[in-house]
Amino acid sequence: MTDIANMLRFHREGMLRVGTIIDGNPSYDALMGEKLTDGELTLFDGTVGISAQRRHAIQVAEGKVRMLPVNIIRPAFSGFACEGNSSNNLREFAFFERTCPDVRPLLSRSNYSNCNRYSHSSLSTDHQDALESIVDDIRAFYQSRHIITASLVRQQVLYSRSFFGFLISFSDAKAIKPTALVQANDHSPVRVALSMIMKALQVPRIYLQHAEVTRHFPPLDFEHSVLRNAHSLAIYREIGPIAGKTYVLPRHEGAFARERLAAPRDKDITVTIYPTSRILADGLQKILDVLRSNPAVERILIKQHPGARRSLNEQLDTAGVILVDDIPAEDHIALVGNSSVAVELLHRGIPVYQNFSFDPVERDYYGFVQSGLTFEVDQKSLSGPFWRPYQLSEKWLDEYARWNPSADSGSVEQHARFVDEIGRLAELVQETERSHTRQFQVPGRLFDAYRSRIKRLMKPALVKVINANQRPLSRFIEFALANTNLKVGNASGKAASIMFIERTLSDLRRPAEWLLLSEKVRAFTPVEMISALEEMFQKRNPALKTVFEGFPRWPSGAVVGTWAYLKKLELGNVALHADEFAAISKFIYTLNAGKDQKRHLERLLLSAILRYGTVDQLDQFWASASVFRKQDLPISKQIEVLRKLRSVPARALEAQQTRADFEKRASRFDLLKFRNMDALDRQGAEDWNHAHAEQQFALVAPRGVAREYTASVRPIYDALRPRMQFMDTRTNASEADAFLSLVKAAIQDRKPFSLVRLSDGEGYLFPEGRFFGSADAADRERHWWGTELPGDLRSAIIAEARDAIAQADIVGIPAVYRFIRDHTDWSRSLTQSIQGRGLLQVLNGAPNLIAVSARIAEDKVNVSSLSDLQTIASLARLAGKVIIVGSVKRENLPPPFDSGPNVELIPIPTHNRTSLNDKYHSGSKPLPFVYPALLEKLRAAADPGDLVLVAGGIIGKIFVGCARSNGAVALDIGSILDDWVQAGAPTMR
Repeated sequence: MTDIANMLRFHREGMLRVGTIIDGNPSYDALMGEKLTDGELTLFDGTVGISAQRRHAIQVAEGKVRMLPVNIIRPAFSGFACEGNSSNNLREFAFFERTCPDVRPLLSRSNYSNCNRYSHSSLSTDHQDALESIVDDIRAFYQSRHIITASLVRQQVLYSRSFFGFLISFSDAKAIKPTALVQANDHSPVRVALSMIMKALQVPRIYLQHAEVTRHFPPLDFEHSVLRNAHSLAIYREIGPIAGKTYVLPRHEGAFARERLAAPRDKDITVTIYPTSRILADGLQKILDVLRSNPAVERILIKQHPGARRSLNEQLDTAGVILVDDIPAEDHIALVGNSSVAVELLHRGIPVYQNFSFDPVERDYYGFVQSGLTFEVDQKSLSGPFWRPYQLSEKWLDEYARWNPSADSGSVEQHARFVDEIGRLAELVQETERSHTRQFQVPGRLFDAYRSRIKRLMKPALVKVINANQRPLSRFIEFALANTNLKVGNASGKAASIMFIERTLSDLRRPAEWLLLSEKVRAFTPVEMISALEEMFQKRNPALKTVFEGFPRWPSGAVVGTWAYLKKLELGNVALHADEFAAISKFIYTLNAGKDQKRHLERLLLSAILRYGTVDQLDQFWASASVFRKQDLPISKQIEVLRKLRSVPARALEAQQTRADFEKRASRFDLLKFRNMDALDRQGAEDWNHAHAEQQFALVAPRGVAREYTASVRPIYDALRPRMQFMDTRTNASEADAFLSLVKAAIQDRKPFSLVRLSDGEGYLFPEGRFFGSADAADRERHWWGTELPGDLRSAIIAEARDAIAQADIVGIPAVYRFIRDHTDWSRSLTQSIQGRGLLQVLNGAPNLIAVSARIAEDKVNVSSLSDLQTIASLARLAGKVIIVGSVKRENLPPPFDSGPNVELIPIPTHNRTSLNDKYHSGSKPLPFVYPALLEKLRAAADPGDLVLVAGGIIGKIFVGCARSNGAVALDIGSILDDWVQAGAPTMR
């Protein structure tokens, strides 16, 4: 409670900081642009009196701040942390890492902006009291105001909601405070909210000034402030007392190019326009029209601001104008609005001329023109040679040194002082990390900060070349080998390459061709391209499907193509033909490449062998692979290897010996996983059951995982235990038989009956929970259907699926076996993966939805009881007819379901990943957009005494409920339909 009280002391101070920048800028509403609605602007326009404005502001702000849920994070960074993900923020964080290269962990690995957000709806008494205190602050804030604007209210609401979210996050008993917080903005709402929380917790704050300041900024309020120049320090001193220590450090790489700046320029001029994030479109259009008429201007470029909400192509006639992402390397004249980029351009030797007719901010916002640093040019003069030469007098150089410390040798001493101060804080980081022995240890420096970077590829030109498909290879080679550096936003080196590749693949019409061509001309390394593809997979980037569709067959000889082809087959549940398997294996085994390339390919090849291959192919793998060795496999792959060997009776002894070898290096938790494997495969372990597995998991799981399990999972199992009749169908044959007897009886008695299974994905159905947030739900939608859903459609699917769960006679829930499978000795939390958060959401939400009469099974009851085709066939003989609701094409169903008068198929569009497999129905639209019409077909077909087998994921629950309502017996069979289609070992369960 003490921490909460301390945090609340600083809420009002943060509101004042946010308000200061708005009060000082009368054009702030215009800067907010499309973020403000007409309704918001009307409430606070000049026709409304201040008393009414105060009432409106309090009513709007209080209502929005009280809205639940509130987004929170789970703070877990013990060292230097940062917050912010704009390109400006990331640039400053990289500057910090370059300036203090020995500080670990890197900021890029400890950014609160990249943490998962969780919806928090259930407020404790302390948090409810804190909310009331925040609301009281808001009322007092507006009652004291004499000017209130729509942008002030909007920014204040964002600040207060962010503050409350951080307050909940850092008041949690498990929250870890950072040793120091690095920030690159001192007035935006979210940044200020976290800064105030850190101030309350006495966490040192390091401020990196990311742009020029004005007298409208709030005072400096940080323990350490790194400023861009002496001019900024002077302004901050005028604003008010400065807290903490200040340092003026140069930000620009390389030396000041003064000779280039003063060089004459006569004709064939390239003009690059640098607008800010908000533009006056009419003004900028007039500028373009005048420049087009200037005979001395050969080319016009526009570098769009990274924070722009809309592309300039949507707002302007850009015919003949080139849009670029970065400052062009070629010599040019810069036409700038109100942007601090002017200082960097001058540093590079690019003359700057300012025109304010396309900028909504007040004229000469930073005072560059007034100080004589730049020249102002009006619209009329742009039709002629407006670029008068820069005269670098002593007066001009002194003025520029105030803006750019690169021109002042005194910055060296300040640099040393700053590095020394941060070094002292870093010692605290090391002590903190030693005290958290179970925390992930960040490895040492991956590469030297001054190592040469890879070649730069300008995205617009590259995309144009590839898509044009006109002699692409020769053009591409010439372009790819340009001797410049690649930098994307703030990232450079491998990180920049991966970002660039991902963005490019998301834009191209033929991304597979681009990948093959890029590898051929060595524009990127195969590892960089594969890493980008893996990043796209982790983000569920829908563009990845287009990449995979470009590999209908194996592209012989291509490393990246081989990886993409194998990954496509893995995701699509497709087995390699024997001849193709042999050819790909030979290519991988004989490939002359580095370990990283080999590791990526060997990993996928091993997975393919374990799923679809033979033990002979596995033998060849151990003999031929150069990176993967049996003794170095992770525990999950060890289990797959043992299951593969056990599947061949002649290799039983080898399986035993391999198991013994694995156990020599196994931890207690690994041994639990082996025993659990035996039980689920019905290989001994007669005394093993769900209750025993629960006890063992709590005993040997990593401490944090065991603690969360005991608090959030075990009580749910205890509450449901009287109804948990079918939790051991995988380990107990008689229990599986009892389950099947219920199904048979329901068919014979022509009674409605349904089985619905809930696994991690079904966390989607419980949006009120605290574990699985809206970002997780969007991730699952992209994963399942390749697109995110409108809110009303998402709500309808959730409501209908929940109705089906509430009606079900047997409900499968996640078992402890799943937690044993998913975790290792290195796991820190049950919530560290989206799957773990989904499991917790289901277990905490389902008990209140399941009918009191329903019996409880393990969610994998389909695997234990319904995988065998003979079992399904025996059920089918009892039914009037069998209706299969699934995405497998009829000709690919196994006998007897591929034909027969009493078998009906209602085809549904398949999962996004199996749409890569021609054995499945793809459909013209994803399932969420067409399922109501398919439900009508099921309603017309299903009768009492029928057996309905459903494999449809989340929406499959709705079909199960529909069939039961019609009086049929409906079973949620799920992934076993995929196992029927493709012979081979099932996916790890």
